[in-house]
Amino acid sequence: MQFGDRNTLAIELHPLFPTWERLYAPEKTAWSTFALWVGGENLCRNIIEGTESVREGINVPLAPLADWLVRSWAFLEFEERPSRFPPRLSPVITLRRWGDASPPRGVDADDWMEWREEWWSRHFLLAGADGAQLPSVAFLRSADVVRIEWAPVRFNGARAPRFLAQRGHILLPWERSEAVFAEFVAYVGGWLREEGLAELYPWVQGQDPLRASDMPFLDLLSIYTGRGKDALLSWAGAGSEQEVRERLGLGLDTRDPGGSVVTQALRDLPPEANPRLEAELLNLHQRTLRGGGFDPRLRSAARDAAGAGASPEESGYLAADEVRRQLGLDGQPIRDVDSLLSTLEVAIVDSGVECTREGMLVGARRGGSASAVVNLTPRTRMSWGRRFELARALGHLLLGSFRDDALGGASSAYSQPWMRRRSGAFAAELLLPTAGVRACDLSDLDAAADPDAFNTLMHEFGVGARTAAYQLWNHGLLSSAEIRDDLIDRFGSPEASG
Repeated sequence: MQFGDRNTLAIELHPLFPTWERLYAPEKTAWSTFALWVGGENLCRNIIEGTESVREGINVPLAPLADWLVRSWAFLEFEERPSRFPPRLSPVITLRRWGDASPPRGVDADDWMEWREEWWSRHFLLAGADGAQLPSVAFLRSADVVRIEWAPVRFNGARAPRFLAQRGHILLPWERSEAVFAEFVAYVGGWLREEGLAELYPWVQGQDPLRASDMPFLDLLSIYTGRGKDALLSWAGAGSEQEVRERLGLGLDTRDPGGSVVTQALRDLPPEANPRLEAELLNLHQRTLRGGGFDPRLRSAARDAAGAGASPEESGYLAADEVRRQLGLDGQPIRDVDSLLSTLEVAIVDSGVECTREGMLVGARRGGSASAVVNLTPRTRMSWGRRFELARALGHLLLGSFRDDALGGASSAYSQPWMRRRSGAFAAELLLPTAGVRACDLSDLDAAADPDAFNTLMHEFGVGARTAAYQLWNHGLLSSAEIRDDLIDRFGSPEASG
């Protein structure tokens, strides 16, 4: 029995009918050898410690796993980042760094660790093992894809399995992954009904239990944005779910809380963001409703180019190169980023809202307008910082995915990691293309590390020291990270980088 495709995502089952005594209701039936295939690799392939025999799966009761999926599904579907901790690209690293981090001022240490445990329990397969020895696998959605990541895990005991898959990750289309999990849960539910255990869990009675959630929409909106329901009602100035939907630009019949420019950008903002940004988000939504001419052909070309990238940085570089080619820019500097975005029908707003690191907001609607909002941060007060945030906004508009015809985002420590890194790489390559460095006769190793050359490069292309140094490093034009960091230290003051 197999659900899905081994080369992407598949669950493979070989039903078992154990004869041993089973007293715990969830393990009375639905036993199987369980194998999880991701990207062509069987993550459940293992060796029992002390033996040389390779096993292709783990013998487990399926009911607890299916129940975990059902209970966690709203979070797997809509909790795209932790609400209280800045996400990393890797959920495994996010979990580890959260465990190492001290709580913010005013937060109880026990609450801090409890929030981490809650997030872990909703996104890591081991949380649904119910005593079974399964591989450590994390699932984290980001817009229209899901990141599946696995890492080594060790169990105590003489007969513990050692999984042969070590570390890895893959990005897969969300809808395809959802279909695999839905088929698995429906199959387990049918098995339990046949065995007379329909009362074991409430969802067992359903034909498609994974997608039959009756969770209130405001709860889903809270999960997606990382804000409490009361806070959302207060912020939207609403007294009912319908008013919230109307204020935030969500369809009255949609179940997806991410189908709005406002909610997508709100998802990317930290809990402590300046409250004045809330009004800017509502204004951004209104601006995107106007008719506009944001070029869908340029979006298509940029997304096609980015699709060949194996990392967010590579995707951003490839997209920026293609955009420059489409616009006939070659390797020359972009003197006026505002004019470029205006030519592309992207409206620019300088909000004047003081922020710590929330540099920009961005939004667009399919068939509507596109807009970028630049906030006041220590970085955007400098011309090079503002230019970078506008270029980043363009990258998000060109490469982001529409969701219910809406596209939104923000630049902050809480932004979606893949999109933040991709749009950052896009901005760096758009403003300081490799071809431009070569045109300045600086393509020899460490040639651009000369202080005069580096300073000229920054001013010629209108970028800061960090952007310039990392561009040179990432493209193999600096021989060491020490040289890169020295350039940032020497030229990274506002006076030197402006």
